[in-house]
Amino acid sequence: MDFLQLLSKRILVLDGAVGTSLLAEGCEGSLEALNLTAAERVEALHHKYIAAGADIITTNTFCADALSLSQYGLAEQSYHIARAGAQIARRVADAYVAERKIFVAGSVGPTTRNLTLATDTSAEQVAQAYAAVASGLIDGGVDIILVESAMDVKNVRLAVEQVRRCSADVPIIVSAVLSRIAGRVASGATVEKFLEQLPLDNIAVVGFNCSGAPSAMEPSLKTLCAKSDKPIIFYPSAGAERLAANNFAKQMEGAMRERMVNIVGGCCGTTPQHIEALARRASCWQTRRVNI
Repeated sequence: MDFLQLLSKRILVLDGAVGTSLLAEGCEGSLEALNLTAAERVEALHHKYIAAGADIITTNTFCADALSLSQYGLAEQSYHIARAGAQIARRVADAYVAERKIFVAGSVGPTTRNLTLATDTSAEQVAQAYAAVASGLIDGGVDIILVESAMDVKNVRLAVEQVRRCSADVPIIVSAVLSRIAGRVASGATVEKFLEQLPLDNIAVVGFNCSGAPSAMEPSLKTLCAKSDKPIIFYPSAGAERLAANNFAKQMEGAMRERMVNIVGGCCGTTPQHIEALARRASCWQTRRVNI
C-alpha cells in the first residue's frame, strides 16, 4: 500500500526533530554538511526514530539550500548535500523492508529569505535554491517532499513549482509555521487566506509544524480542518516549556481523538522518546476521513 492510500487507513507517525537532536549530540556548524562528512551520525538518528515507531523519517536537509549554506561557504554543495541526505535516509528505510514500510520525506526548509519581505534576493535566486535541493532529494530516492516551516506563500509556490519540474508525481506536503496571533500563519495571513493561495492541485497534504506546544496550536488546526478536505499533518515543537515526552503525547491526543489528523510527529525539541510516546497513542485512534 502506498503513502497516499495509507493516509486513509491509519494515523502515520512522522519522526521528531533532526536539527535539535544533532545539536544535542554536540554537532556544530552546518548540520546538513554532516550528510557528507559524518553520515553515520545522521544514520544513527534515523534508526532511533524508526525504533521509536516512526513510519516516516525526514532527511537532514532543512537548511540544504544554497541561501542557507552560503554562510558556511557551501552554497555550491547544495545538490550534493541534499542527495546525500536522501541516500542516507533511503538506506536506513530500506533496511527495514522485511519488517514494515518506512517512508522517506525530503525536507525542504523555508530558506533564509521570505520573498514578500526580502529586498536582497530575487524570485529567480530562490527558485534556483529550491531547484537544487528538490533535484538532489528526488535523485537520492525520497518518497515524499516535505516543504516545511512555510511562512511565505510566494516561497511555497516556487518550491512546489521546482519539485514538479523534477517529478510529476512525488507527493508534496506543505506545513506552515503559525504566528503568535491566533488563527494566523507566521507571515500574518489568516489560515484561510494562506490555504487559498496555495497551489493545492499539486499538494497532497497540508498542515502545521513547530510554532509551539500542541495545545496552543489546536485552535488553528481546527480551522484548517474546517476549511480543507486535504489530509492533514501536525507536528508541533516541544514548546518553550520543553514538554516531556508523555506530556507532549498527551497534548497531541486531543487532535487524534477528534480525528483531525492523518500524520503526527514532532518538531524542535522533540526526541525519539517523544515519538515513542506519541506512536503508542496514535495507534489507539482513527485517522481523519479523507478522499484519496
